[in-house]
Amino acid sequence: MPKLFFIPFTFILLLLSGCSSYKEIQCSGVEGFKVSKINTEGIEAQVLLAIKNPNRMGFTIYPSEFDIKYSGIYLGKAKLTEKVHIRKHAEETYSFAINNNFKDVNLMDVLKLLGNINFSNTMEVKGDLKVGKFLIKKTVPVNLSEKIGQN
Repeated sequence: MPKLFFIPFTFILLLLSGCSSYKEIQCSGVEGFKVSKINTEGIEAQVLLAIKNPNRMGFTIYPSEFDIKYSGIYLGKAKLTEKVHIRKHAEETYSFAINNNFKDVNLMDVLKLLGNINFSNTMEVKGDLKVGKFLIKKTVPVNLSEKIGQN
């Protein structure tokens, strides 16, 4: 009976000792913004976010979502719909999809988007990135505001 207790206890100690050198996963920036479709009814677009893993082990990025604003206009929620793996010591770009109708958006803001009338071309991304390994999960707050070019 004592051997059965010892094995899980040892596993938990090894797991926790590896977490002591854990470095925070970082959302390092907006790599791009691609609009697939935009009209007076809604928008379909992709936000490309660079995510950096400085750790010596890989992690899984779980479905996460962010609030997206472009030049001060709320576009909706960008979602990562399926789990992806980020390798150890890697920085990779991931695509988050935006599908939103413009029911809560001011008509003048929609016309600005349709007419490409932009003053700042600033992309704001706010939300929580959900990462984890095995049974350990963590949310990483993301709050970015960057100037981007149009694609």
